[in-house]
Amino acid sequence: MSRHPASGAHIPSLARLAIKSPPEECRIKYWEDGDTPVVYCGQDAQPTVVRLIGIDTAESGFDDNSRRRAHMQVKQWGMTLEQVFACGKAATQRVCELCPPDSKVQIVGTERGKYGRRLAYLLCNGDNMNLLLVHEGLAGRYPYPDPPEKPSACPLDK
Repeated sequence: MSRHPASGAHIPSLARLAIKSPPEECRIKYWEDGDTPVVYCGQDAQPTVVRLIGIDTAESGFDDNSRRRAHMQVKQWGMTLEQVFACGKAATQRVCELCPPDSKVQIVGTERGKYGRRLAYLLCNGDNMNLLLVHEGLAGRYPYPDPPEKPSACPLDK
């Protein structure tokens, strides 16, 4: 379990979640945002919206809610709206490159967040996408309920 230094909030580890809920085989339908894929799990399943646990990417402005959240990120991270959207679109583009629609994935985690999304780790081609996005600087750690950290690559160097 990873602890946030300021408050003690934690992010459950992949290993800890896998004990409670073994990896489930799914397929990517599409990515709404860099930290929000829509997946199909099992046969004849309905699409499930997943929120990658423990991370936050900048918003890409794909819908009204994303645009509202982007304004919060502008204030939290000291960036312009254009910078937030650019970083959000870069994160979304990167996950689409690494794990395009129709990719087989494993989802670990079954709990639902406040918006009804499944909170989980996503493994694609052997890569833990949650950790990879943080490592590449396109996501910040998000030890909910504490605020998310700013992605280290944002704003993007031009």
